[in-house]
Amino acid sequence: MERKNFFEPLEKDLVCLHKKSMPFTMQYHHHDGYEIFLFLNGDANYYIEENCYQMKRGCLFNMRPNEMHRVECYDIKKYERITINIRPKLLHDLSTKQTDLTRCFTDRPFGKDNLIYLNEHQINEFIFLANNLEKIQNSSEYGHDLMVRSYLYQILIFVNKLFLKKIQEDPINIMPPIVSKTMLYINEHLTEQITMADIANHVHHNPAYISRCFKKVTGVSLQQYIIYKRIFLAKKYLLAGYSLNDTCRLSGFNDYSNFARTFKKQIGCSPKKFQKQPI
Repeated sequence: MERKNFFEPLEKDLVCLHKKSMPFTMQYHHHDGYEIFLFLNGDANYYIEENCYQMKRGCLFNMRPNEMHRVECYDIKKYERITINIRPKLLHDLSTKQTDLTRCFTDRPFGKDNLIYLNEHQINEFIFLANNLEKIQNSSEYGHDLMVRSYLYQILIFVNKLFLKKIQEDPINIMPPIVSKTMLYINEHLTEQITMADIANHVHHNPAYISRCFKKVTGVSLQQYIIYKRIFLAKKYLLAGYSLNDTCRLSGFNDYSNFARTFKKQIGCSPKKFQKQPI
């Protein structure tokens, strides 16, 4: 079944999980917080915006709010990873004037430079810290709240240092060109009327073939992807203080009632409520 929305809000300020579950394939989605993802075992690809990477042990990804991502698994027996999700307020509260802990997420272009590779020593260090964080976050013993912050500080500093001094070669992007070109075209023409004919002329393929390839790779239709991108743009305008009508127009929606209905379906609240109390 096709995903009805792309937004998966975080339920807590901090969630750390070391999972060894059966493989699965998810559709594109995004969160309202930051995510750190370490791949440990299995056979899977990781998609971030218009990029796709074949994962191997030690792949460390970071995602900032609203970056769309998904995992596609091929090994039917194993899929081991560690995920850490952090709400923006917590990450900003932990930062200082001297040490901005959001830098590894924000000192890069949107949807790019999300990946570095850890060696075995670094993998073991990350696993040690994350396992302790996961254990203590579910504890009620004396000092558990301070221990949570201690382990989280160590992980965030560890990850920031690795990304900020990145000297590795760029990973190989294996996203099919027909899909990446389509995504880039949509992103560059979001505020305009986008037709299949326009996309076909840009990508130089048959419209039906483009639609099939896009759905197969991303798990969503072209129309759903366009809607998500316009909603993301609308959120930016709302947070910047634009009026509801201007936001509707500037994010590519021609009809306000359709915009309001679509926004609520995707985000879970009206544009007006979101502007007053951002999710």
